[in-house]
Amino acid sequence: MIPGLIGFGIGFFVQFRLKHHIDRDKVIDIQDMAELYPNSIPPKKILTKRGLELYRWFFVGCGVFMASILLSIILYAK
Repeated sequence: MIPGLIGFGIGFFVQFRLKHHIDRDKVIDIQDMAELYPNSIPPKKILTKRGLELYRWFFVGCGVFMASILLSIILYAK
């Protein structure tokens, strides 16, 4: 359960840090601005190099959180 909480914390923290790692030149090149923020995190194609590393950590944290939930369901189902 503790790894799940750590994964949730990583995903939650990184989600709000990603908005500070957007490459302005990539945003200027986009024709349809509606595709920029369909979710709470910016799309991968407009992030800087550091933003892409944070993006990966976001999915690692969310994956650990989901794996912890599934493992809890499997282990405590009986």
